[in-house]
Parts: sequence; C-alpha cells; structure tokens
Amino acid sequence: MQTEKKLQKFAKGLAALSLEEGVVSAEKVEAVLRALNKRPPLRLKTILKHYLYYIKKEIDRSRAIIEYAGAPDDSSIATIHKSLTETYRRNLTLESRENSSLIAGFRIAVGDDLYDASVTGRLANLSKSVR
Repeated sequence: MQTEKKLQKFAKGLAALSLEEGVVSAEKVEAVLRALNKRPPLRLKTILKHYLYYIKKEIDRSRAIIEYAGAPDDSSIATIHKSLTETYRRNLTLESRENSSLIAGFRIAVGDDLYDASVTGRLANLSKSVR
C-alpha cells in the first residue's frame, strides 16, 4: 500500500512537470515519456497508468463542455467563456454540444464541476425534493 502511494505521488510529480503555464504541454509530456523510456523505473506500467490519470485530469480542468437544448448566440458563448475564465483563473477551451434531452437551458462541465441551468436538471431537483 505504501509503495502504491509513492508511485502515485511520483506520477503526480511527473504530471506537474508536464504543465506549461498551468496547461498540459505536448512537448513536455513527450520529454517526460522519453526520459522514462530511457531509464525505465521499476513498475513502469503502474507509474504510466497513474501519469495518464493525472494528465487526463489536467486536460479536463482546462476544458469547458457546454451542452445546450437550443443553440446559444455567439455573444452568450463569449459571456460564458469570459465568466469561466475569471472563475477558474485560466483560459479554457470551449466545446459545444447540442443535447435535446435538456429541454431548455444549458449545462456546463469543467473538470469535476457541473453547472446545470437546464429544465431537465431543475425537474430532477424538484423530483428529489418531493420524494
């Protein structure tokens, strides 16, 4: 168990080395992988598994996924982007997806955070409170 935690900590440190101004850098990831390949540590597969987990988590922290029922106009998207950039104090990549199951409104996911301003989300909350 102790060894596993050390491997996780090591992989987390490698992931931190892969960031450039808070964003995952392809060049730095490549350099980390080259270094690991040149002098492979014991339990390399486990380290790479944890490293991949932390890199994916960092990528998700830099991406905002906006789901909407009706396509928002460009000014609304720009306002949302500005607000998210101020909230998270970093520039986020926006991905937009239509999701007709939301009925109306939108849902935004940034990493583990979810902001739900959809009719479906509100109905689900209402349903939970009635039970």
